[in-house]
Amino acid sequence: MHKLFRPALWTMALMLAAAGNAHALGMDLPYGAFAAEPDVDWVQACGEWPAPPGKDGSRRGMYRIVHATRYAQSFLYIQWLRRDDTDSAHEVKTVGVAALNNDHASISLSQMRCQATPQGIRFTARAESGHDDSVFRITIDAGHRPGALRYRTMPSR
Repeated sequence: MHKLFRPALWTMALMLAAAGNAHALGMDLPYGAFAAEPDVDWVQACGEWPAPPGKDGSRRGMYRIVHATRYAQSFLYIQWLRRDDTDSAHEVKTVGVAALNNDHASISLSQMRCQATPQGIRFTARAESGHDDSVFRITIDAGHRPGALRYRTMPSR
């Protein structure tokens, strides 16, 4: 092999090794990974979001929470849905919770609850880490604007 090609081979080998390490850190699983799978184990319609100011009432929608379990951990998605003229619900926006949906997060949720608030919805759950057995509470507030989420944790008592 010609000496000029050797550095290029080393560079390519290093790039491939680095790419392998990046995957080992985990990847977010999109909602589509669960859309037709039996892993979805909890779906909850929860509250409504209003029509934008100046729009007719048909522009309002509702929230839905989708919980799935895979790899012994939880994956959570918040959806904003809108009904059409035939009263069928259609997805406006689906947002995965990045802190949970990494396939190496190893967090499992239980005691899940959702309630409507004047600003949107509030989802709460007990969370348990598979890495260090810690237990904590999570709260997710979803606003009226599709895609607006606020995630926070607090120690469990």
